[in-house]
Parts: sequence; C-alpha cells; structure tokens
Amino acid sequence: MKSRNQKPVIVAGGGIGGLAAALGLARKGFRAVVLEQAPEFAEIGAGIQLAPNAWHAIDALGVGELVKREAVFIERVLMMDGMSGESIIDIPVDEKFRQRFGNPYAVTHRADIHGSLLDGCKAQPSIELRANTRVTGFEVVSKGVRVETEKGQPIEGCALVGADGGRSVIRERIVGDGEPPESGHMCYRAVLRAEEMPQDLRWPAATLWAGHNTHIVHYPLRGWKLFNLVATVVREKAGTGHNEEAPPERYCRSSRTTATRP
Repeated sequence: MKSRNQKPVIVAGGGIGGLAAALGLARKGFRAVVLEQAPEFAEIGAGIQLAPNAWHAIDALGVGELVKREAVFIERVLMMDGMSGESIIDIPVDEKFRQRFGNPYAVTHRADIHGSLLDGCKAQPSIELRANTRVTGFEVVSKGVRVETEKGQPIEGCALVGADGGRSVIRERIVGDGEPPESGHMCYRAVLRAEEMPQDLRWPAATLWAGHNTHIVHYPLRGWKLFNLVATVVREKAGTGHNEEAPPERYCRSSRTTATRP
C-alpha cells in the first residue's frame, strides 16, 4: 500500500506509547520513524492491569492475541483490609464479565505488551525503527518539522509525536512546565517467581491490601510463572527518582496479617 505521507511522522520514544503510535499510524497508511535513545528497543517495567477498554485498543492495533498469550485472565478484583485481613471489595471478572464487555480484565507484564507492539512494528514496512538515537530538540519548518538528535544529524518529517517519557524533551519545548510534581507516593516494585509467593496468597485475582498511607498490590503474571508485587507508601519527601534500591530492612516491619482466601 502506498504511504499517505512523503516525509515520515517522527515518533520520539520507543516505549509502549511510541510503538503504539507508530503502529496506529501505519495501519492508517502513514509512514513513521521511531527514535529510541536506548541502545535497543526494550521494556524494563513490571506488571500492569488491563481492563476491557484497554484490550479493545490493543486489538485495534492488531496485536491483541499476541499479548493475550502470556496474560493471566484473573477471576476477581479484590480490596482487602490490610490490618484485619477482611475482604472489603470483591468484583467478579469471570467469563460472564468477559462476555458482557467483549474482552477480559487481565494482567500481564509490560514487556509482553512492548514486545508484541515491537513485533507488530517490525512487520510493517512503513515503520522504521532507530535505536541509540536520542532526540534533543526540534523546530517547525515549512510543511513539517526538523528534529535534532544527539548524534547531530537532523531528521525531517511531516509531524512529530512526543512519546519520550515523564521528562519529555518534546513536552518541555511545547509546554515548558518543568519537572513532574511530587505526588508524595513512593512505589516499590518487584517481580517474584511464583514459588517465592506465599502459597496462601496465590490468588487468581488482582489484590490490593489497604492500610493507612500505604497499600500493597499483587497478582500473577505469565501463566502463573511469576507474581507482580507493588508496595506504595505516602511520604512527605517521596522524590521522583526511578530504579532506586529499597532494602527491606529499611522499609519493612516484622508483622504479618492472616488472610482468608475469598
């Protein structure tokens, strides 16, 4: 199929958002080039919960079945009292739910979404993927945009999509609103082997344990081979860093709540 644009749409950032944008453009007949600053296209995140509307979007990009291969179709969404162990909210997301909304409420690893989108992009001849290409700025020119890169070689396109993360160079140039505000929430993430998860907590559910200024979320991943764990605390100085180590001895207390399986 002949492309609708002579100059490509330039997408800054090769994460889930950038690849999804490029794939969506390609499916509508537009050429795109994706510029990723890392040496290779990869996703280092952990788990994610996807409701039916999110699955509809992934299906529309043509990669829904690929993502669902490793996803876990959970049976319930739970909120538990972190002090008493009692169930507060219990929402069934079983087969009846899937039939009503046309897709599941499922959990998966972000890398599986990214990998499926990457495969979809590689299968599109109208998408060019360039790793190790960091965008440093841009300027609007006649009938398009000129994108500056760290390598010094500008790239011209008909439009520019900024998908370059929370500290986006593109956003800063357009909006100029500075660093993201501190939310006061710190999230500590881990992906465990299934056998490392306490057997009495291996539930087919997306589970949230709620406490004062804290909560913990866990659910299975990749066909029950792994478990995703996220512990969130509210602190006055939470910071905005990423990939910082969180030694258990600094943040954990020696207490355990006994829970009854819903």
